[in-house]
Amino acid sequence: MKSFKSLHKNALKNIHTQQNKFLIAKIFATLEPHCENIVSHFYRALLNNASAIKFLNHDTVKNRLRLTLAKWLLDSFSFQETEDDLERYYQYQREIGHIHARIDLPMSLVDHGMGLIKRQVLLVLKDSLLERDELADAMIIAIELLDWSLAVIDESYEHDLVINEKNAQSLKMHISAQNLAFDYERLCTSLSEWMRNLLLLIAQNKYDASMQSTIRHSNFGLWISHKAHLFLAGRPELAVLVTLVDCIDEEMRHLATYSRQQNSLEIEQTLQRLNECISKSIWVLGNIAKDMIEEENGRDPLTHLFNRRYLETVMRHETGYSLENGILFGAVMIDIDHFKRINDMHGHDNGDKVLEQLAELLSRQVRAGDFVFRLGGEEFLIILADVNLAVVQRVAEKIRVVIANNAFKLSDNKTVDITVSIGTAVHDRHPDFNRTLKLADDALYIAKDEGRNRIVAAQQSPMTYGSII
Repeated sequence: MKSFKSLHKNALKNIHTQQNKFLIAKIFATLEPHCENIVSHFYRALLNNASAIKFLNHDTVKNRLRLTLAKWLLDSFSFQETEDDLERYYQYQREIGHIHARIDLPMSLVDHGMGLIKRQVLLVLKDSLLERDELADAMIIAIELLDWSLAVIDESYEHDLVINEKNAQSLKMHISAQNLAFDYERLCTSLSEWMRNLLLLIAQNKYDASMQSTIRHSNFGLWISHKAHLFLAGRPELAVLVTLVDCIDEEMRHLATYSRQQNSLEIEQTLQRLNECISKSIWVLGNIAKDMIEEENGRDPLTHLFNRRYLETVMRHETGYSLENGILFGAVMIDIDHFKRINDMHGHDNGDKVLEQLAELLSRQVRAGDFVFRLGGEEFLIILADVNLAVVQRVAEKIRVVIANNAFKLSDNKTVDITVSIGTAVHDRHPDFNRTLKLADDALYIAKDEGRNRIVAAQQSPMTYGSII
C-alpha cells in the first residue's frame, strides 16, 4: 500500500498537469490582490467563535498569524510539481499540523476555518474575469488543492495525537497505583498540616497574610497543577479537586481581609469553610487512591498483564466494532507445555520468573492496538485487532518460534527452554464473543493432544473470512 505521502504527491502531480498549470497561475493572480481580505474575513469569523477565542488574540492575529495565513494561502497555488518543491510543500503542511497538535487546537476548528477560506476563495473566483468554462475548472482545482493541504495537516495532527496518547498511557503504566496511593497519603498529611499550621498562627495572633503561602503553592496545590492532569485525566475527581483549590484560595483571600478588620465572627466562618474544603479534598484523594488500587487489580500482579477482569470489556468492544465495521479480530490462546515440570524441578519462584519473562516477550510481539491477558496459571490470551485468519496464524507462529528459541533465565544463573501450544480463532461475526474464545480454547486443547509445541486453527466456515478490510 502506498504511503500517505506518496498519495499526496501523486495527487498534486495529477492536478498540476500541463493543461492546468496556466489555470493555476490564473487562480494565484486572481487571489493575490484579495488575499488580505480573505484573511481578514477568516479571523473576524473565528474571533466571534467562542471555541476559538482562547487560541487567538488580536495582537497575535495582527502581528503574526495574518501574515502566516496569507503566505500559506498563496503558497497553495504557487508551488511547482518538482520533487523538491512537492517535498517542501508537504513538510510545510505537516509542520502546521504539528503546531495545531502542540497547542491542542480542536480539529473541528481547523475544518471550520478551512471552510471559511474555501468560501471566500470561491467568491473571489466567481467575481473574477475568468471565462465561464475556466471558472468551473478553476473552482474545482482550487478546492482540490485546499483539500489536499487540509488532508496533510489532519494526518500530521492525528499522528501527533496518537503518539501523545501512547506516551500518556505509557506514563500511567509506569506509575503503579500503590505509588500513587502513597503520594495521596502524603498529600492528605500535607493538607492536614497546612490547616493545622494556619489555625495555630491565628490562635497565637501571628497570622500574616503576606507571609502565608496559598494552597496553590503548597505540595497539594503543586501536585494538582502539574501532576494530577497527567494521572487523573478523564476522571471526574480531577475537576472537583481543581475547584477545591480555587475555593480554598478564595477563602484565604477573605481571611486576609477579615484579619485586618479583626472580625472574629467572619474569621470563624471562613475557617469553618476552609476546613470543609480541606476535609473534602482529603476525602476525594482517599477515594481516588482506593479506586485506582482496585483498577490496578485488573492487572495480573505477577506479569502486569490484563487479567480476566477486563476481558469482557475488551471482548464486547471488539465484537461491537467488528459487527459495525466489518473488521475482524483474532483470539490467540497460549498455554505453556509441561509447566508443572518447571515448578517441580526448579521451584515456584523460578516458575514465576518464567511467567514474567514470557509476559514481557508476548507484549513485545504485538501492536499497540492489541491486548495481552494472563488468564491464570500458565495460560495467556492475545486479542489481535483488524486481522484475518492468515495474519492470526502468522503472528501465532512467530510467537511460537520466538518462545522456543528463547532461553528463560532462572535465579541460579541457569536457563530453561520452554515451548507453547497455541489455539487460534477469528471472530465469525457472531454477537456472542464467548463463541470466539471457546473456538480458540478448543483449538488449544487439540494442539496439546496432538503433541504440543504447535498451532491449531479453529475449524470455522470459509464464509467467516469473506470481508477483510
